[in-house]
Amino acid sequence: MASISMGADSGGREAIDRLQKAYGLKTKQALSEQLGVSKSTMSNRLLRDSFPADWVIQCALETGVSLLWLATGHGEMYAQNEAVKKPQNETSPTIRPLAKLVAPSIKQVTLENGCLTDNEDIHLDHSILPNEPVHCLFVNNAHESYVVDQSLKQITNGLWLVDIDGVKSIVKLTRLPGNKLAVHQDESSFECSVDDIEAIGRAVKVIKSL
Repeated sequence: MASISMGADSGGREAIDRLQKAYGLKTKQALSEQLGVSKSTMSNRLLRDSFPADWVIQCALETGVSLLWLATGHGEMYAQNEAVKKPQNETSPTIRPLAKLVAPSIKQVTLENGCLTDNEDIHLDHSILPNEPVHCLFVNNAHESYVVDQSLKQITNGLWLVDIDGVKSIVKLTRLPGNKLAVHQDESSFECSVDDIEAIGRAVKVIKSL
């Protein structure tokens, strides 16, 4: 096994140069903005030659550039399997902001009086979201919040965001024989045909206020 020498107070300038190359940026100021750090922080790292371990990890996650190459300059900029996937005409790496990897932004709405009102997008930990958070909707009502997966349309037993005669609500649905549904909301319930309601999406997570 090859031995690689690294230190907290050495190799910083070269590593920062590699970060700049990985992001395809022309200036250190642009790199500072990409990493979300001040120009003085960047200057201090360069002056002290401090190794930017945190930036290296962030860059590897956002660009797909080899962590070994970013940290040491050894090996290829892209791992072999990544190089195969990289189109020949692609000249710069695809930047995937770290925030979107860790806490994706999803649309947020308030459910009130049967209507959905748009709010600012909300960031949620990816671990509580389905595989495709782009289809998710964060729904707030008076007492609870729901993560609704709008890609789910085939009604099964569970909590659903539905539209009944133009009125939106979160209800509990139970499938019955004959293409019927039992609809439960608060203290009331009724039966209807599957065709009588529009399923907007299924609630996959419920967040309750204590």
